[in-house]
Amino acid sequence: MVRRRGFLLGGAAALALPALARAGAIETADVLGLPVSLAAPPKRIVLLDATDYLSMTALLPDPATRIVGWASRERLDLGRAATLLPQGIPEVGKLSADTISVESVLALQPDLVVASSYMLPPGGTPLETQLRAQGIALAWTRGHDDALPPAQGLARTMAFWGAVLQTPERAAALADLGAAEIARVTGCTRALPRRPRCYMEIMSTLDDCCWAAGRAFWGPLFDLAGGALMAGSDGWGAQLSSEALLATDPEIYIATGGSIAPGLQPGIAPGLDPLAAREGLRAMTGRLALQGSTANRTGRVHGIWSGLALSPVLLPVLVDCLAQWLHPESCADLDPARTLARINAFFAQPIPGPLWASLRDG
Repeated sequence: MVRRRGFLLGGAAALALPALARAGAIETADVLGLPVSLAAPPKRIVLLDATDYLSMTALLPDPATRIVGWASRERLDLGRAATLLPQGIPEVGKLSADTISVESVLALQPDLVVASSYMLPPGGTPLETQLRAQGIALAWTRGHDDALPPAQGLARTMAFWGAVLQTPERAAALADLGAAEIARVTGCTRALPRRPRCYMEIMSTLDDCCWAAGRAFWGPLFDLAGGALMAGSDGWGAQLSSEALLATDPEIYIATGGSIAPGLQPGIAPGLDPLAAREGLRAMTGRLALQGSTANRTGRVHGIWSGLALSPVLLPVLVDCLAQWLHPESCADLDPARTLARINAFFAQPIPGPLWASLRDG
């Protein structure tokens, strides 16, 4: 686990270790504040969390030429925009850390391995030990247990990729865009006297219920957006009983959608039909734990594409959505579509909607 003390020490290390390039060498820090040293710009990168591909795509026109392997490709879940993904990149794992093949990673002879803490928990795993022993650079672009404040996490992620890909100005511009939008959200939620009860469901399917977001990642986002998160745990999340959810009676319900399980989850993903997305949200509220909730009775039912939570680049769009849903009057000037358009300007091929949906839109 990555504890708060580690983050504080890491923050000091990051400030003391700016990205430098001497005769082709790169010295920078990852999002945990750990130093990353490269003898030359990396040409053989392995992504243990394929969602990092979106960060790379925002900074390079063709990042696939640098990627020799990846894991958790399914987490990208780009819906009908999946054709934007490169083909033929070897897979070294699936959707969880225990599927990562150490042998497959090493066989690709990477000069840099990049992970999220979800896909490679830091602190002495066999893969980390092997990479350290062989002198292969290892970096984390996202923490897991103790999330950084959203703006700080985005800044560190972009600073890392800007140094590694030698695009520091472009990375800084994207980080600045995100920081400015997060500041706008803070401006419209900071002084609000009341925070509505929010049920954020991290896995929304018709055949199951009540996977509530935890405070590790979601807590700071809902604090920023002005909501009282009904947290399932101190970690990423946990399953509540239907009775527990009924007793807490959420005022706002936010589902997580995608394209991986058609008919079981709300169809919210790039290129999908917005009408089908709203129908999916309506179906979610038909489950026993939500039928009589205040959220359902008042129509405060929303949904996001999972990619908004998994990619740091898209985080400003997510906080815009949350704040506007939680405080539609105070945050009426926020515009997630405008923010997405500004982020899409960094991509050679923009990410199409819908990336969010609301029951009231239909």
